[in-house]
Amino acid sequence: MRGTGRLQSGASSHARLVLMMNETTSGMYEIRESVDAAPIRTWLPPAEIEPAAMQQLRNAAAHPEVVAAVAVMPDCHVGFGVTIGCVFPTLDSVIPNAVGVDIGCGMCAVNTGVPLDRGRMDKGFWRKWLGQVQRNVPTGFGAHKSPQEMGDLDRPLRATSLQKLLTDKARYQIGTLGGGNHFMEAQVDQDGAIWLMVHSGSRHTGLRIADLYNRAAISSSEQRDLPVGRDLASLRIDEQLGQDYLADMEWATDFALENRLRMIQAMVEAFADQLDRLRTKQGVGDISVINVHHNVARLEEHAGRPTMVHRKGATSAEVGQIGIIPGSMGSPSYIVRGKGNELSFNSCSHGAGRRMSRTAARNAVTPSAFEASLKGTFSQPSMGYADEAPQAYKNIATVIGRQTDLVDILHELRPIITIKGDSRAKDD
Repeated sequence: MRGTGRLQSGASSHARLVLMMNETTSGMYEIRESVDAAPIRTWLPPAEIEPAAMQQLRNAAAHPEVVAAVAVMPDCHVGFGVTIGCVFPTLDSVIPNAVGVDIGCGMCAVNTGVPLDRGRMDKGFWRKWLGQVQRNVPTGFGAHKSPQEMGDLDRPLRATSLQKLLTDKARYQIGTLGGGNHFMEAQVDQDGAIWLMVHSGSRHTGLRIADLYNRAAISSSEQRDLPVGRDLASLRIDEQLGQDYLADMEWATDFALENRLRMIQAMVEAFADQLDRLRTKQGVGDISVINVHHNVARLEEHAGRPTMVHRKGATSAEVGQIGIIPGSMGSPSYIVRGKGNELSFNSCSHGAGRRMSRTAARNAVTPSAFEASLKGTFSQPSMGYADEAPQAYKNIATVIGRQTDLVDILHELRPIITIKGDSRAKDD
């Protein structure tokens, strides 16, 4: 451990900051605000953490059920109740807000194995692909016109008051994109191979599960006289409500995965159809899907004891685990391999992270600037999602460079064309 530093002005006078450097170029900062609070380990320099996000992290570190430390990923930004880009471990409890409202949100990606033919796979090729995908995958607030088969998801929720949502909402929304920062994208890697990627979650049913159990957690925490605010209310995992939340969180996580898999299937089929139209001998062969969740809580063993690890806007990066860290619709995404760094609870970032709020981006991004930021892609900007313009996000190269002790890069994927829905969702 080398080097010391100081917190920015306005920080608590008894706080101290220790800069920890490893053998790579990345650095981990540890903030200790008091002997009663857990340390905050951050892969984002403290000076770059928004004041509101820093306060959320302080609240998490002071939680009576926190264990060991709170880890902050380099894409950290303020979230709804709990910071996005936060790894929050607790003992014997689960905190719904530390998972987030879009339970099980995450990424899927496939390598088609098909090389990009820049001459024949032109704007017309990709616009036809986009059109076919959009005909089969509703976006934004759209849903399927008829109910879809649910398969293994056709099972009861513990929250019986939400059961009707499975027939009224979930059956129509499975295999749909949603809005906000969700996307479908065709990409090309450093070797010229075409990849397909999707980012989406558990849609309306996951949101309702999160809201219901957060209200239950508030009531439970008040009954236990737990000195936490409403944002950090918890459920005991040795009590029925805690077990009910974990079961329904698992349902939402399974839904989110199946949702992404159906969209990936639609994207692959549309791509295969466009290849047929090119009359090329190259086709899509057997493919394997990479999947990572970034809004989930999971019981893991850390420091020799069972620990509930909440990853809100963070993904698991155990030794050898293959992960996905997306950029914006105008910047690269990365396929990575985890290093299993225990200091981060075997975690890494879930993306680039916002540098502008949605409101600030809508006010700042002009149509011409949005169009210029997509140069080199076949994507068409829409002011309906101006808050998702590349300018609204942090520099993905910087974010990746700050976590070289957490992951290794396997592939750099550059966007070819992106599909999005109008953006009217919460920041997380």
